[in-house]
Amino acid sequence: MLPHDPIGLVGQVLDGQFHVDAYVGEGGFSSVYKGTSVGLNEPIAVKCLKLPASLGSALVENFVQRFRDESRIHYKLSQGNLHIARSIASGTTIAPATGALVPYTVLEWLEGRSLAEDLADRRQQRLSGRSLAEVVKLLDTGVDALAYAHSQGVVHRDLNPGNLFLARTPAGIKLKVLDFGVAKILADSALATGPAVRTMGNVRMFAPAYGAPEQFDENVGPIGPWTDVYALALVTLEALRDRTVMDGEHLGEFAARALDPRSRPTPRDLGIAVGDQVEELLARAVALDPGQRPGDAGQFWGMLKHALRVDGEAAEAPRIEEKRFQLASPHPSTLRLAGRPGGAEPALPASSAATTAPIPALVRPAATQPRALSAPPAASGPVSVPPPPPRSHPPMALLVVLALLVLGALAAGVWHFVAYAHHAALAVAPPPAG
Repeated sequence: MLPHDPIGLVGQVLDGQFHVDAYVGEGGFSSVYKGTSVGLNEPIAVKCLKLPASLGSALVENFVQRFRDESRIHYKLSQGNLHIARSIASGTTIAPATGALVPYTVLEWLEGRSLAEDLADRRQQRLSGRSLAEVVKLLDTGVDALAYAHSQGVVHRDLNPGNLFLARTPAGIKLKVLDFGVAKILADSALATGPAVRTMGNVRMFAPAYGAPEQFDENVGPIGPWTDVYALALVTLEALRDRTVMDGEHLGEFAARALDPRSRPTPRDLGIAVGDQVEELLARAVALDPGQRPGDAGQFWGMLKHALRVDGEAAEAPRIEEKRFQLASPHPSTLRLAGRPGGAEPALPASSAATTAPIPALVRPAATQPRALSAPPAASGPVSVPPPPPRSHPPMALLVVLALLVLGALAAGVWHFVAYAHHAALAVAPPPAG
């Protein structure tokens, strides 16, 4: 059962315009309330940041200022991409229950549940994971939002299933990205926020189970879009098997696993059956060296979709080829394509050698040009052409009759010619004397 109200904000009106109605729940660094915009009479979400009690007053002041600056990042990003939860306002208040300073952000209210809740529910049902195609479809809009942030020079730095929300929309379930409150600006010009916006100093805020190696040890390399790529790869792997990838009891265990060069969480190492291209790409995405990972979320996701397509075509091609050529004419005279292992060349009807179009890409050997069907190389074996069937001859009697008819016609022609010559001679001869 959820605690009634750990901060004591229910019933409060923040900034004179946001009424806090009910406590919803909490995550690692925040508490969430449902409220109402007084002026618009629309539901809102109020996300309150929980500051560690050990922070000194100077660090708290610095932290709050940076939180305000970075809330502007979320606001500007949400104006540019529909799959980033829309930010409405931000501010600070004093928690009635604890007297602590509480920075908060007001966001659009989303109907649905977080990806963390979805995965937890699937684990309770003992489900065994989604297919990669299903995972790509599930995460697609959220990755689009993350890629947009990267294109604007912003890194999320705390990407995990709790910050990914499966929102019910008129267009169906769409994944939205929450909480850019700990984002890092890579350049002063990004989003026109100016040089005041920086990181959270030495305060590192991220979910350890999704932390990249450079978040545990700055000697590994700088934090950048590739840091989010690492977390996105872990989320993808978790969705593929409905189990978390990195397990541990404390921060040290998570750090040790993330920094271990001998053991990387690749799909096949986790018992997930994937094709060669997908295995290679996801292994790169969780590489210890940030330089080996795809540069940003957009690049990684495009490469993953391409790898999925290539592996799918490679898996389907043998079955499709076999079916294709089983349906071909069973004529015994065939020509064969070279370059296939084990002598298992697909057969083509010899009668089509002079009339068929170039060999379809489906059956071309990799990295070769289509060979003319009429001249296969010697390595593929000689062309097998059966002897032509014996020709039948007309009966001898028919030939005799035809010969007699021809001779008769010739004799008649000669007789007519002789008679004509005789009459002509009589016509020109002089009459007899006397």
